[in-house]
Amino acid sequence: MSINKCVSIIIPTFNRANLLPLAIESVQNQTYPNIQIIVVDDGSTDNTAQIVSEFDKVEYYYQENKRQGAARNLGLSKATGDYIASLDSDDVWHPNFLQEAISNLEKNDLDFVFLNWIYHIDSVEFKSDWYRSRIWKKYRKNPLGDWFLLNPAETRRLFIETCPAPSSGLLVKKESLLSNWNEQMLIADDWCLILDMVLQKECKAGFTLKPFWVKGIQDENIYDGREPIETVKELGLHDELMLVERFEDLLTTSEKKIFRKRRAGHHFNLGFWDLRKRGLSKKALKLMLESFKISPFGMFALLQKRVQNRIYNNFTERRLLNPTEELNPDLP
Repeated sequence: MSINKCVSIIIPTFNRANLLPLAIESVQNQTYPNIQIIVVDDGSTDNTAQIVSEFDKVEYYYQENKRQGAARNLGLSKATGDYIASLDSDDVWHPNFLQEAISNLEKNDLDFVFLNWIYHIDSVEFKSDWYRSRIWKKYRKNPLGDWFLLNPAETRRLFIETCPAPSSGLLVKKESLLSNWNEQMLIADDWCLILDMVLQKECKAGFTLKPFWVKGIQDENIYDGREPIETVKELGLHDELMLVERFEDLLTTSEKKIFRKRRAGHHFNLGFWDLRKRGLSKKALKLMLESFKISPFGMFALLQKRVQNRIYNNFTERRLLNPTEELNPDLP
């Protein structure tokens, strides 16, 4: 593997001066040496600027608060590397994250790769949503050691089905990018970035189920740190509608059905949570009935899957004994 190519790492942050040092240190401790570290302060009111000034070879840029998409885009405008990565300021990479990512990307001539993660919650480690979803079981046709390679058709299908690659786990060839991060997205700016690529050109990708980073859970985290109902409202009822509108002319009929099925699921979940919180109400019934109107067959399939997942989760241990533990891709 050549180390001549530079990786630009964008770290967007907002009022996380207490967590930011761990993120920066995890980048500086990478075994891959050729890196550019860019911290974009999205309008922090704490001592973020002072914290960053204490680190060598870290570029610091400040902007008025415009959310994470705009912060990443400012960082992208300053990036000089051949590869682009974005690390959230409450996440931490393992020391070999970049070396593993770049090695597999270059060796297999891929457009991007995404690496698995674990959660740290109250000093306990949990497997990622991506691993527990088991969606990856359908995408193991081309194994290569701990990695699985995706051809363009598989890459497109996977990212229509879900977004398995949070920003902190993603490494992209800069020349493969077709857009910036979408600043109108409340949560799914990383998903939109990848869809812009895979829907407009043939992209090859790769992923590993072995964890190479730790995802932090904070109260202000836009995805994992809040009540699930708030995430569903922003991701499911706002961002996904925008994705469908943005890619209307690029999606096939069957792909639109997948988005419609997922939208129906969001309506059902909102109704179900309202039912559990407030009891039987017109609002809850309306939301749940709306889900069947949007995608009747999709809802029956979704309910069946929920039952299967409940059974699976009741009999499967979720915790990892060690953050570097090998994950068996043949687990159910």
